[in-house]
Amino acid sequence: MITRLTCLCCLLVCFTLNSQTWRLVTEPFPPFLIDNSEKPGWVHEVVIAALKSQNKKAVIEYTQWARALKLAKRHKHIAVLGAFYSEDRAKVFYYSKPLGFANVVLFKRQDAVIRYNGSIDSLKPYTISMGEDYVSSEEFTNNSTLGITTTRDLVESLYLLQQERVDLVAGTQEVAEYWLAHNSKLQNSDVVITALNPNIATHQLYIISAKSHPQSIEFQNELEKGLVEIINNGQAEIILNRYQLSDKEKQAFYSPFIRTEMP
Repeated sequence: MITRLTCLCCLLVCFTLNSQTWRLVTEPFPPFLIDNSEKPGWVHEVVIAALKSQNKKAVIEYTQWARALKLAKRHKHIAVLGAFYSEDRAKVFYYSKPLGFANVVLFKRQDAVIRYNGSIDSLKPYTISMGEDYVSSEEFTNNSTLGITTTRDLVESLYLLQQERVDLVAGTQEVAEYWLAHNSKLQNSDVVITALNPNIATHQLYIISAKSHPQSIEFQNELEKGLVEIINNGQAEIILNRYQLSDKEKQAFYSPFIRTEMP
């Protein structure tokens, strides 16, 4: 009788683990992560596919970035998708291997005269908007002499720029260009927004999970095993081709997980 009960308990534990659903969270971060059921973004799709290959279900909630980080810290969600690296975050979160890269730049109104030469000091005369809890660069965000204000997200910062309420916006170039082309709030304006050179920084994209979460390491291990599996079986290539990633973008995704050249 005891043996049967032990076997039954083992079966129930195995069933629970195999049927577990990982709850993930992020902010809309197109083209990487898009709150769209038909084409949700390539990072969204590869993460779901990777976990599915390990017999794990996953659901991704889209919310404000600052809230996403808080939900993970409070163990409401196991991980946050699409995070940049910062020393402060690394104290709190485990990082996956990088899945890709993104460029952080400064945006201005096309008709505005901005004297930016790449140095932080050249930005002191201007008011700069960025999303709450966003990472641009350590040098940029830790400089107390800059006139930086925060908003709930990049769309709101770009809107303030269109309305001439700030001089510059710091944000991810790929994401901003997507929003300027697709967001109805931003398309109502005739103001042309352009990016300044040089970039503030180029960041790699990670999946992060709170170190204090009891299943954080388990999640990171399953995610990595799953990513390797969908790369090896060709499923990742199908997803990346669907989003028309360049060879450089594909290589950035494949290289942390395999030693050979990309498929």
